[in-house]
Amino acid sequence: RLAKELGCTTETLHTLYMSGLLHDIGKIGIDDAVLRKPGKLTDAEFEHIKEHPELGYRILADIKQLNDVLPAVLHHHEQWDGGGYPFKLTGDQTPQIARIVAVADAFDAMSSDRPYRKGLPFERVDQIFKEGAGKQWDPTVIAAYFTARDDIMTIAQNERANLTLDVQQWM
Repeated sequence: RLAKELGCTTETLHTLYMSGLLHDIGKIGIDDAVLRKPGKLTDAEFEHIKEHPELGYRILADIKQLNDVLPAVLHHHEQWDGGGYPFKLTGDQTPQIARIVAVADAFDAMSSDRPYRKGLPFERVDQIFKEGAGKQWDPTVIAAYFTARDDIMTIAQNERANLTLDVQQWM
């Protein structure tokens, strides 16, 4: 929905869909105990987690059909002000699809329940996005978020209503 608001092409929308599915694939190379840790990560554990974009890139790099998703996989944790990882890119140095995935991923991370905390209310997510526009996130993508916010809330609520972790329902 963010990409549509930003006027992205149909091809880019398809790439973003695949990027959304695959952006964290590198986490399969991260210690499960760190990923599932219920409390605050140590500095060493956080450094370990920060390896996942480059691991994901290496996992997918030889699959030519996925070349277009590689920038999102590698750069979705870069920050507008250069404070992100893995390369501390600033502003437009980060590919647009990675900047879009960063906002969508942050929305999901903040608003979803985690083992160590409940999801934040949408109003708090909005406040964090306002404070982080131009710092952590591309201000243009954040503006698109607020323009499309009602649709995004509807999408999030409808998708989560149908999610289940009951493995028996998958068989």
